[in-house]
Amino acid sequence: MVDYSASKFAAVGMMDSLRCEMKREGHNINTTIVCPFFINTGMFDGVSTGTLFQLLDQEYVVSRIVNAIR
Repeated sequence: MVDYSASKFAAVGMMDSLRCEMKREGHNINTTIVCPFFINTGMFDGVSTGTLFQLLDQEYVVSRIVNAIR
């Protein structure tokens, strides 16, 4: 899971940097980043999330993200 976590951290860092650069240069551009929990895509087959969380359904996640953006 190290590579998965590192890639999410990199995406968040890149988005923060992009947001700062756009603001500094006076661009009126808003950004957002979505980092959902583990999604049931097959990539996490065999991963145990414990009893507190469950793998998220793909369609549910996509629906929530699109609705939030709208």
